[in-house]
Amino acid sequence: MALPESTAKHPFREERPMIEIDAPLHVEQTNDHVARVTYDRPDAMNAYNELLLRGAVEAFERFDDRDEIRAIVLTGAGDAFCAGVDLNDMPLTTEMDFAEYETGLGLFQNVVRTIRGIDTPVIAAVNGYALGAGCDTALACDFRIVSDEGVIGETFIDVGFVPGDGGAFLLPRLIGEARAKELIFTGRKLAGEEIVEWDLAREQVPADELLDAAAAFADQLAGRPPIALAQSKRLVNESFDVDLERALEDATRAQWICSQTADHEEAVAAFQEDREPEFEGR
Repeated sequence: MALPESTAKHPFREERPMIEIDAPLHVEQTNDHVARVTYDRPDAMNAYNELLLRGAVEAFERFDDRDEIRAIVLTGAGDAFCAGVDLNDMPLTTEMDFAEYETGLGLFQNVVRTIRGIDTPVIAAVNGYALGAGCDTALACDFRIVSDEGVIGETFIDVGFVPGDGGAFLLPRLIGEARAKELIFTGRKLAGEEIVEWDLAREQVPADELLDAAAAFADQLAGRPPIALAQSKRLVNESFDVDLERALEDATRAQWICSQTADHEEAVAAFQEDREPEFEGR
């Protein structure tokens, strides 16, 4: 679990040009350490087509590669977060053989893989419908904040499908097997405060306060030591797939990595000097 040198977070040293991605999404760096990705297909309720799927993966990977970015907010333009797949422009057809279908579905799965795999924490700001593949994208994020207009649902069953993008893996880990089966088997949608009650979001806020709430939490995460944060994300994400002994071995390795950082020294010094630490990501 050693953090590769290329992904170690470093301080914000210089202005860097905003990344440009040829896809229906908007990317911006909202301050020195926080980025925002906005799916921008409002007329299609930000449903996925191939271009958006590929662009989303590229956006997350490129922001994760930027040393100064310590947290990412994901949201949708207009009245939806992501309403799943665009049935009028989808990279999957019933005429495909298995190999072709596997490749097409892999485009959706890569979004989940990327969000889970990058070191940078991702916060889903769910502003409206997050259904099907859009629900799985939200579940893949490290945190979810929903507006009073937010709706989350594993609606695959409604079209005779299963959660093909990781929902059957992620949902039981978040809310338990029985509740996960209820949502997946029935296609039930959760709305607003109900999403929080089912432990699928950390908070629910008025729609006009959603981005501010997500930004505030992103700033809180960005203020923590980046290498320790990255190692913690890895430990938690991998914890369901290993036994206790392996988890303890991984924790020992991660703790040693953190012990060698300047940020650890800064944290100790700040505590001894009764001041707020200033972490540089090294």
